[in-house]
This record gives sequence, C-alpha cells and structure tokens, in this order.
Amino acid sequence: MIERNQRIESARGAMDVFIARPDGPGPFPVIVQLMDALGMREELHEHARRVARWGYCVLVPDLFHRAGLKGPLDLTRPDTLPQIRAAMAALTDPLATGDVKDALALAAADSAADATRIGLYGFCMGGRLALMLAQQLGARVAAAASVHPGGLVTQEPDSPHQHLDRIAAELYFGIADQDAHATPAQMQALEHALQARGIAYQLEFHPGALHGFMMPSRTDVYREAAAQKVWGRIEALLRRALAPRHA
Repeated sequence: MIERNQRIESARGAMDVFIARPDGPGPFPVIVQLMDALGMREELHEHARRVARWGYCVLVPDLFHRAGLKGPLDLTRPDTLPQIRAAMAALTDPLATGDVKDALALAAADSAADATRIGLYGFCMGGRLALMLAQQLGARVAAAASVHPGGLVTQEPDSPHQHLDRIAAELYFGIADQDAHATPAQMQALEHALQARGIAYQLEFHPGALHGFMMPSRTDVYREAAAQKVWGRIEALLRRALAPRHA
C-alpha cells in the first residue's frame, strides 16, 4: 500500500488530500471518498485504505479545509455541533464540486491513477455530495454510493432528487431504517425520481441501523453487520462499473 497526504493550493484555499493506492505502477481507477461531517481523521483514512486494497486509487479531500475543522471531534462538547453546522453551511455545492475537481486534477497528473471515469462514495453529508457530484460530473462518474445520507430530498429548489438529468452512474443508497435524515417517505420520493430518469440504482434499508452506522468510532450507532454488508455492496458496485487493477 502506498499512501500520502498532499496539499493543493487553489483559489478556494489550501486543501489537504489523503491518497491511498496499491503498490505497483497502475494505473488504478480513481475513487473519491466524500467525508462525513465529523472532520478529517484517521477513521476516514482507514476507510480509504480498505477501498484501495480492492485495486483503486482513493482520494479523500478535506472538504472542511476552509473552516479549519479537523476530526476526531468530541460530540459531548457543547460547542462541537454548532461548529459542525457552521462548517456544513459554508460548504456550498459549487465549493465542494470545485474541491473535488481539484483533487481529480491531482490524480490526472499521476501516472499511477486513471481518472478518466471515476467512482464516488460518501457518508452522511458525503452521501448527499455523492449524488450531487454524480449529477455535476455527469458521464465521468461510473458509480456512486450514498451511505447514511441526509438532504437527498428536501423542499428546496436545489434538492438533489430534483436534479438527476446528467447522471450516467449506477447508484447505491445504504439507508439506516432508524434515520430521521432519510425517512421512508423521502426515499420513496427519491426512488420515483430515479425511476422517472431510468437511472440504474439499488436502495436498501438496513434494519436497526442508525445514522452514522458505518463509523466504528461511534460506538453508540455503529452496526457491524450493516456496515460489512454495505462495504460488500460498494465493492461489487465499483467492480461492475470500474474494473479494479491489482499490483
């Protein structure tokens, strides 16, 4: 395994990108991991290493670089949730799209990475961003997975479920069935929109799972069985859409 942190300087600010890939020359298909709202931390690096071991070059941009909010965050502190909400509010879709494009430009200059067609997966706010970026990047995205997401279906004009016309990717949605951020009614509206566009997808509720169930550090919500099932779904999705390369 080869891994590094690399800093990108752009008009949107200095952003760190964690990169993990197998040993060997590649080129390895590029996957972008989209962070949750608990800040960049070792737990997210370990998730990226897992996917890299499948035969991919995984990029993890620190989307909270403008806010300077780093994990792991202590949710018992009274000031933590306001900081998270402020960082999320400041991360507009255009800013997130620009950050991911900057990370992909980094990969494009790396002979060990093949960024012509890519995969995306994300957790929590990153789950929403996965769907939004599948729309924004269009045919470049071959597969996208949205895991315990929030904000996929809202009453706002920019609700992601209302903007699916450019999506060419196969999609997976891993939903906690006890998640107030992704209710059955909201997921039904999402499915209707996906079906109307003829988009290939799988939407799966995980019984007894709570928002954040993929994060082992969150012992109050982590669900091992559901997490392992979702990792299997993501691995299969990426294999179908992007043939992995092994050293």
